[in-house]
Amino acid sequence: MSWKASPETDEDLIGSRDFIAADNEQSAVDFLDAAFETFDLLAQFPEMGSLAHFRHPSLQGVRYFVLPPPFNRWLIFYRSTDEGVEIQRVLYGNINWRQEPERFF
Repeated sequence: MSWKASPETDEDLIGSRDFIAADNEQSAVDFLDAAFETFDLLAQFPEMGSLAHFRHPSLQGVRYFVLPPPFNRWLIFYRSTDEGVEIQRVLYGNINWRQEPERFF
């Protein structure tokens, strides 16, 4: 199986990389490596992540998975498709995605 990323995912990764790079350039590279390795893992095992319970019908089936340490404050939101997984967002965990999903999805 394979994965593909949404344009929002690209923006999330760039923003997170830049945020981390302000303190440590190597950590920013490590963050991207961890994200892409996790995308590969999710493509192989799409049911690894927990279902995100949203009320809106268009968000049914969205799952999330936590990046490995030291980046375990970021959540990957994705959906299984016939071709693999579609990575929809990579959000910092402090964002209130449960209360305001329409802001992010």
